[in-house]
Amino acid sequence: MTHRYKQEFIQFALDLEVLRFGKFTLKSGRISPYFFNS
Repeated sequence: MTHRYKQEFIQFALDLEVLRFGKFTLKSGRISPYFFNS
């Protein structure tokens, strides 16, 4: 069983620029390699 919908959702989030990869400092001070702008 494939989970293509997961891949499609990630691509959708990337296309809309709500999922970004890089070096982000969260409000908590923690460093994250990605940021999901909800």
